[in-house]
Amino acid sequence: MIRISVALLFVLNFNIIAFSQQDVEFQLASGQNKVQMNYQNRTRTAIVCIPKSKAMPDGGWPLILMLHGAGGSSKNVLEQTGWAETGEKEGFVTIFPNGTPSDEAKPESFLRNPQTWNSGGYKSLAAGGESAIAKNIDDVGFLTKLVETVSASTSINPNRVYVCGHSNGAAMAYRLASEKSKMFAAVGVMASCFFLENKDIKGFDQSVSLLQIVGDKDPFTPINGGKAGIGRKKMDLPPALESPKLWAIISGIDSSAVKTDENNLFIKRWWASNRHDISIESIIVKGHGHGYLWPGGRNLPALLIGPTKNSLNATATFWEFFKAHPKAAISK
Repeated sequence: MIRISVALLFVLNFNIIAFSQQDVEFQLASGQNKVQMNYQNRTRTAIVCIPKSKAMPDGGWPLILMLHGAGGSSKNVLEQTGWAETGEKEGFVTIFPNGTPSDEAKPESFLRNPQTWNSGGYKSLAAGGESAIAKNIDDVGFLTKLVETVSASTSINPNRVYVCGHSNGAAMAYRLASEKSKMFAAVGVMASCFFLENKDIKGFDQSVSLLQIVGDKDPFTPINGGKAGIGRKKMDLPPALESPKLWAIISGIDSSAVKTDENNLFIKRWWASNRHDISIESIIVKGHGHGYLWPGGRNLPALLIGPTKNSLNATATFWEFFKAHPKAAISK
C-alpha cells in the first residue's frame, strides 16, 4: 500500500483529506470527514461519516454509500435524509459522494449548475447535454474506488457494504450494484428506474438483494412508464414497476412468482424464491410523488415533484432491509 502525507484541516467541524488515484489509504477521524480524490483528471469529492459514540463491531463497520439526486449534493443529501444520524445511532459508516456539475469549472447549484450521475439512463432532464450521462463519466469506477479507499482506511465489514440512492442517484445505485455485484450486499432505491436493456441482461457475479420504494404519483418516475417530467421538459421512461422484475430475471428468479400485499398506505410486492441468498422487494407509496421520505427532510413544492405523503421513513426502512441482508453466502 502506498501511503501519502495528508493535511488535516479542521474547518466547519470537518476533517479535510485529499488523496490521489493511486492505491492509497488515509486516516479518517470520528465524525464528518470531507475527502477529495483525483479520478481520471477530475477532482471528485465526498463526505465520510464515522460514528463517534459506537465501538466498532466485530468484523468491522457496515458501510452505506448514499447517492444524491440530480441537482443535489453530498451536503444536501446528508442533511435531508437522516443517514448520518442513523449511522451514528446504529453504528455504521456513511459515504455521501458528489456527482459532476454541468460546468465543472464552477460551484454546483441545484438549478444553475446541477450535479448528476452517469446512471446509464437515456438523458438528463436536469443537465441535458452537459450531464454525466452525456459526458460518459466513469462514475462506476469513481464510486468503486471511493468505497475501496474508505475500506482501506478504516475497518469495513466486506459482507455489509450497501448502496442507496434517490432519483438520479437511485438509477446510479441500480447500475453500480449490478456492475459491481461482488462489492455490494444489497441496494436500496427510491424514485427511479433501472436503465438496462433486455439485450444487455447478464447474470450477476453474485446475488444482490433489492428494495425499491416508489410513489404512485411521481411525475419523474411513472410506475407504469411513459412521459416523465414537468412542463416542456419531458422524456419517455420504462415502467418503474418493471425494475424489480428485471432484477429478479437477472438474479435467476422466476419473475412471475410475485406476491402482493395491499393496505390503505402501500402496495408491497416481493418475489418468491426458495433461495436464502437474495430478497427482492418493492413498496409503492400511495399518493406520494418524487421526494425522499424522511421525517426531518424538506421536499420541493408539489407543483414541481408531486405530493408528499409522509407515511413511511425511507431511511429507516432501507436500513432495516440492509440489516437483514448481508452479502449472499452463495455465489452464482
